[in-house]
Amino acid sequence: MNRVWAIALNTSRESIRNKLLYSVMFFAALLIGIASAFGAVSLGDSMKFVKDFALTGLSLFGVAATVVLGVTMVYNELHRRTIYNLLSKPVGRGEFLVGKYLGLLVTLFTMMLGMGITVWLVALALEGRPDWSLVPAFLLMFAEIAILAAVAVFFSTVVVTPALAGLFTVSAFVAGRSTSWLVHFQGEEFPATLRLLAVFLERVLPRLDQLYVADRILAGQAIPLDLYLWAALYAFSYVVVLLSASFVLFRRREFV
Repeated sequence: MNRVWAIALNTSRESIRNKLLYSVMFFAALLIGIASAFGAVSLGDSMKFVKDFALTGLSLFGVAATVVLGVTMVYNELHRRTIYNLLSKPVGRGEFLVGKYLGLLVTLFTMMLGMGITVWLVALALEGRPDWSLVPAFLLMFAEIAILAAVAVFFSTVVVTPALAGLFTVSAFVAGRSTSWLVHFQGEEFPATLRLLAVFLERVLPRLDQLYVADRILAGQAIPLDLYLWAALYAFSYVVVLLSASFVLFRRREFV
């Protein structure tokens, strides 16, 4: 276990030193500033506009950082040939993957926490009172990021190039946010093959549409407690399955 935490700590340090991480945080802060400026002059409920724009930007920047950092994680180790030194020591490939994933997760959670606090402070400054209704959106975004990070790790072990792994990960994100539409194709008016495919995809794809609740919060809806429990259990289970599949594929991978 000590080896896993050592790899996680080293991965987190490398990611934090990565200029991309600072660029993402800079653009996130810029996006929040733009949302505040436009919200101040917009018609209607300006604060709703600010929060909607900021939460959407926070989610998208989090996804972008997850994809870029996640799919390059294994590739960078191969490109620098540092993976040979790691695996030549008493470090198993499973320990390597879990350590990399945990390090990535710490980096992403730190980044999301910083940007989330920024959004909360902007809302506090504009409204003059704390808006605790934003916290559920942040918490469920963490669950979404945890799943997407596991997806990125999985594809980084399947394909060779980061560009292709990134494309697959982004596709999984878009499909996961759209899984509720698959119910439409399960009606009796559609061919049996299409219905079976829709059911299969609904079961396999990550239910990210259930984890993005910003629109529900802005509409004034309360987030039930069982959704947090379901999100935590679902994210944990999905991550375990994906990391297990990643290990099976990574164990069979030959490094040249």
